[in-house]
Amino acid sequence: MTQLEQAVYPRGKIAGPFPALSSRPDEAYIDFIADARNFLLHAQQYPLADYSRKLLGEAGVGMSPDPANTRRAIDVLMQDPAVKTYYRLKRSLQEAFWNRVQQSFGSRREEILKAFDAADHMGPGTVSYDDKKPLPDYARVEIHLQPGGYHHDELSGFLYHYGTKVFFRGDNDRDELHEKLVGLVPGPADGKVRRILDLACSVGQSTTTFKRRYPQAEVTGIDYSAPMVRVAHRRAAMLGDDVTFSQRLIEDTRYPDAHFDITFAFIVFHELPQRIVRETVREAARVTRPGGVFAIYDFNPSNTMSPFQLHHRDFDAAHNGEPYSQDFCDCDLDAILAEHGFSVAASPLAKRSGGVGYMKHWFATRG
Repeated sequence: MTQLEQAVYPRGKIAGPFPALSSRPDEAYIDFIADARNFLLHAQQYPLADYSRKLLGEAGVGMSPDPANTRRAIDVLMQDPAVKTYYRLKRSLQEAFWNRVQQSFGSRREEILKAFDAADHMGPGTVSYDDKKPLPDYARVEIHLQPGGYHHDELSGFLYHYGTKVFFRGDNDRDELHEKLVGLVPGPADGKVRRILDLACSVGQSTTTFKRRYPQAEVTGIDYSAPMVRVAHRRAAMLGDDVTFSQRLIEDTRYPDAHFDITFAFIVFHELPQRIVRETVREAARVTRPGGVFAIYDFNPSNTMSPFQLHHRDFDAAHNGEPYSQDFCDCDLDAILAEHGFSVAASPLAKRSGGVGYMKHWFATRG
């Protein structure tokens, strides 16, 4: 077993190159947190929705999603002890998860970093960093309450990668979700796919999936976080996927005009200020060739949600490190895409693909 494999071997029954925690007690603790979180968010979410509708009905609050009614609904819901306990547990479980994972990986920090130093020079594929470019202000947010955010700690990408196991409930351990979503992305009408760009690639799950779908294409993943692209490269090397990763801003990629046939953005826009969303769409229009495809998967900015659904989303914005999600949901992404020369086909995903209409795909063709 190589030094790299010893430091980042697959975790027990988990498939693929997942990081492993430092001890069995750590694994057991996180398994408990993950199961408690899944029970709360999935087994209890629908009963809570029914209970919330009952509370709102008794208070004479309607189901209209208009802002005034939603504010009144939130006031009613957050006065109820059961509702408050649900959301307190949701945040506390998230905090407990990150604290234990950070402690566990921190106990063998030097071992892990030494392995990543070796991985930087592994192939196939390459990784490059830009330490001179200052991080934008939006990068300083602790998204999902991850301590230090996506860049502050050299192990940030490692922590995030482990976090995806819990977030996706183990359903994406073999990149199953990314395989499904990438499989839905239509290629350009002329069938030519030579270069693909994965915006805000994080640990590269979409990037490597695109490479497997288009093995002859040059596939590139970029992210502002050096720890993210470092993990992405290590992961791709362990999988044997020849892809390129680079630390760059998605709103200022520095690639040539009309360079890519497919540009992809996976659940990133709701983590950005609306100004950066607009700048990123403009940049995607610049680097995507005429006839190329810009595919986006993100929150559904629907105005047809119930007050409870809106409250659930607003709680994440206020208490789960998603400060820009409401800003994104208030924007008209279809109009922004059209403004920059894209023709758009978009539809909410079914429950199995993204959950209760919360998620949406945009497939935009560059004019």
